[in-house]
Amino acid sequence: GDIAVFIKPLRVPKGDRSCITTDVLLALDGTDKPEELLYVITSPPQYGQVEYVNYPGIPITSFSQMDVARQIVCYVSNTKAVVPEDTFR
Repeated sequence: GDIAVFIKPLRVPKGDRSCITTDVLLALDGTDKPEELLYVITSPPQYGQVEYVNYPGIPITSFSQMDVARQIVCYVSNTKAVVPEDTFR
């Protein structure tokens, strides 16, 4: 079926981390199975990394919508410089 993805900017102070929440990233497909909606990072961020909260320092390449809902996925800024924006796909 159709999948709707809603994305908003995530503000992260330099050298810090912020959880990716459903306010920032939400995918819906009309079912009640968010654990089956999988995000795959094909182009990682340049100035940081995406990781699980319980495994700091280890970048991940995929996570589910359920992980986002549980607030266990975060973006970590790896730079001390002021960076106006970083993206990943």
